[in-house]
Amino acid sequence: MSEPISLTVIFGASKGFIDISIRLAKALKLIESIESKLDLLTQVEFNAAWKTLLQACNSSSSDEQKFALINDARAGFTKATYIEKGERLFYAHVGLAICHYLLNDMNNAKTALIEIAKISIYEDIYLKKTEALLGFNKYTLSSHINIYHPVSWLNIITAIPELPLFLAQKKEIKKYHKFKNDLICDIYKKINAEEAVIIKIAKINQPSDVFKTLESQLLELINLQRQCLDIINNI
Repeated sequence: MSEPISLTVIFGASKGFIDISIRLAKALKLIESIESKLDLLTQVEFNAAWKTLLQACNSSSSDEQKFALINDARAGFTKATYIEKGERLFYAHVGLAICHYLLNDMNNAKTALIEIAKISIYEDIYLKKTEALLGFNKYTLSSHINIYHPVSWLNIITAIPELPLFLAQKKEIKKYHKFKNDLICDIYKKINAEEAVIIKIAKINQPSDVFKTLESQLLELINLQRQCLDIINNI
C-alpha cells in the first residue's frame, strides 16, 4: 500500500518567500506520488501539465527556466480544470495549487485549494465509480453475490436505527452540491457528511472488497480536502 499523499509537506512552511530549489525539492516526492495514482491515458493538457511540472522539479537549469516550466504547467492545469471531471478534475486543481505555491503566488494557491475542497467526493466521484461497476465484470459479479451474503443482510438490519442520520447526511451533501460556496464552515459540513456516508455504505456492503477498496481510495481524497482547508487557515 502506498503512503498517503500529504499536501502539508510542501505547504506547511509556505509563509514568506522560500528559495525555488527548496520548493521544488519539497514538491518532487508529492508530485511523483500523485502521478503514480493517475490514469494518464486521456486529455493531453492534463497529462502534459504533470509531465512539465515533474520536469521543473528535476531540472538542473537556471531558475528562470524552472519558472518557465512551472508557468507552462500552470497554464496546462488551468485548461484542464475546464475539461476534466471527477478524480482527474480533483488532481488538476491539486496540480494548479502546487504550481501557484512554487511560484510563491499564495492568493491563487488559496483559490485552488478551495476548489479542491469544494469538489463533492460522493456526488462527483463515488457515484460515478459505483455506476461504472454496474457493467458485467468480475467486480460486479462479486458485488451481486455479496447482496445475498448473510453478513450483508445483518449489516443492513443493524444499520436501520442510523437511517435518519444517514439520510440527513445525504441531504447535506446534495444541498452543498446544488448551492456551492466558498464558506469554510459549509465545506467542512459537506466533507464530514460525505465521509460518514461513504464509510456507512462500505460497512453495509461488507464483506465486499470492492466497496472497501473504494472507501480507502476516497477517504484519502477527503483527507486531502481537510488538509486544503487547514492550509488555507495557515497561509
